[in-house]
Amino acid sequence: MHQMKKIEKIFDTAMTEDLTPYADLLKKMKKRLPFFGGTRRIAAAVLCEYLGDISKIDMDTLPEVTKRDMSGQVVFEDVKDGKARIFINVGKNHRVSPGDLIREIVKRSGIDGKLIGKIDIHTTYSFIEVPEQYAELVLLSMDNIKMKGVPVVAEPAKRKKPVTK
Repeated sequence: MHQMKKIEKIFDTAMTEDLTPYADLLKKMKKRLPFFGGTRRIAAAVLCEYLGDISKIDMDTLPEVTKRDMSGQVVFEDVKDGKARIFINVGKNHRVSPGDLIREIVKRSGIDGKLIGKIDIHTTYSFIEVPEQYAELVLLSMDNIKMKGVPVVAEPAKRKKPVTK
């Protein structure tokens, strides 16, 4: 299995599985290694055994953990009027237009382009709004693609923080 796929699987397991028996085992193992960073060192050893040589992994490309609820559904923090906002890491500097984003979303997810709401394109990133019921589909359809030669990272937008004076 490819190392990045293994790392993604680790994140997914950490977010969705009941790890109580493993946490109990970790506590017992830590008692045998009480010094030298105990838990951290054990976790690093497990990763070493599972992943092998990681010298060629670009640590900046590690997948972000997407928030999920207890059922495993992706959590969208910024939802307004039934539309969920999605962050995409391409923007004006990448010569991406609203039409490019719409075409890619329609091509990849199969949703009707007319369902796509507001599109905000900034210098290095963009936000799009899609109906909440299609948001996870759009997010998953943007996984492992390139736009204008840039590997795309799409994730639920974080809720806007209120402006305080």
